Amino acid sequence: MQEILHQISAIDGVIGSSLFNDQGKILAHDCPPLLDIGQLAKAATAILDCAHGLQISQTLHGLDLRFAEGRIILRTLPGAYLCVPCAKNVNLSMVNITLNLAMKKLEQALPKSASGWAPALGSPVSPDEGMQLRIAHLPKSDASSSFDQLGMIAVSQATAKQISDYFGKSTKKIRVTTGGGGGGTFPIMVINDVELQYEGALVVGPGIEKKLKAHEGETVMITLA
Repeated sequence: MQEILHQISAIDGVIGSSLFNDQGKILAHDCPPLLDIGQLAKAATAILDCAHGLQISQTLHGLDLRFAEGRIILRTLPGAYLCVPCAKNVNLSMVNITLNLAMKKLEQALPKSASGWAPALGSPVSPDEGMQLRIAHLPKSDASSSFDQLGMIAVSQATAKQISDYFGKSTKKIRVTTGGGGGGTFPIMVINDVELQYEGALVVGPGIEKKLKAHEGETVMITLA
């Protein structure tokens, strides 16, 4: 995999190349010392935030981001993204030809766990029956108060992908059913979970938690609204 990235980076006008998964973790990179792994991780997080914010993460095949002094070419792989920062005068035809050849090789070289995906807790057999997630408590704060006022539930980027993979499409609203008889329909917001605290969870504020009659760590059933 490193050799493939090195071949991409060797193109005249290409600054470097990196591969990251759908949680923003850098899997491999071939970049000059100026672009360290910390900077690459920040760039990966920013790109993922944009994709999820624009609701294009499930349909995205590639992006060409242009800036005053350069551009970033992005290609998607199963559970991963290839990021190629370039000078503004790069030979784009050469880059595209090289990337088309490299993508199949990279896909074969990717570890099976590249996407970081794991089935949600107790996921049922059929999507028609719903999907199980745990409740994660959002501490009382201005942020949690805003969530309660807006009537929203949050999920991490990884959990949003689990939901869309499970049901076969992305959604902006879900129906939640609890074992204690609570429930409701809520819009969802995708949040940046840098420390991976909320993977496989619905993040709720105190007000919504009370409405659901669900406690921290309790398993609930979700379906598409």
